[in-house]
Amino acid sequence: MSFLYIILGIIVIALAFKFNTWLGVAVIAALVIYGIYHFIPSYYATKGNQAFAAGDEDAAREWYKKAYDTGRTNVKLKTYYAYILLRTGYADEAEKVLDPIIRVKNLAPEKKNLAKQQRCMVYYKQGRIDEALSDAMSIYDSGFKTSSLYGLLGYLKILHGDSLEETLAMCEEAYDYDSDNRDIADNLELCLYKMGRYEEAENVSDKLMENNDNFIEGCYHGAQIAVKRGNYEKAKKHLDKLAQCKRSGMTTITEEEIEALRQEVENHI
Repeated sequence: MSFLYIILGIIVIALAFKFNTWLGVAVIAALVIYGIYHFIPSYYATKGNQAFAAGDEDAAREWYKKAYDTGRTNVKLKTYYAYILLRTGYADEAEKVLDPIIRVKNLAPEKKNLAKQQRCMVYYKQGRIDEALSDAMSIYDSGFKTSSLYGLLGYLKILHGDSLEETLAMCEEAYDYDSDNRDIADNLELCLYKMGRYEEAENVSDKLMENNDNFIEGCYHGAQIAVKRGNYEKAKKHLDKLAQCKRSGMTTITEEEIEALRQEVENHI
């Protein structure tokens, strides 16, 4: 479609110059202004992506806010802006971005479900666990399944205190769907840990940590499992890796929890 617009623009410019030189210049100026107007949200979003890739999430949020404030961002950019707001601790603002998307009647189901999934995370950060789990299950029941939704569902079911057998069934289904997804693997090891199946939990943890040793939840839960297995040196290695793990507004482990586990481990070494 963009290529077609370029061809049409060239034709319009050519016709304008054929009719009058100054008209041609005016048409070029108008097209340049329109181009800047039309593409500036994408430019801001690109700058935001660059900042995010560089690890500066606050700058990424500010660039995406500029894009959003133009009023001309598409659903994909709005949804990603909400994600960045969540990562930087602005759950209430994320909800304000997501709610209008979800209310659009004729929006493609995939786009609406992605926005709903993000809003589940908003509800979680706001302490509205019942609503978060209910909405996540409704998305799942509609037939929309992704690795990120499975990861969210498993964690919410654990947090909500659902039957461990029921939660395990969901976590195992998720693991069969995508065993390489770190959130899915972490949910499975945590569920097995809570069920007292420490050897199985350790097997999942060991595989997870092979390629995700900078994953804060994986390191912490791996240390918990190692403690239950009586391997305090292994637990200490997991905890020592936490220094290189990046925190964000999406992190589910507190520094107080880490310090308490570290003290327990050090008391046994």
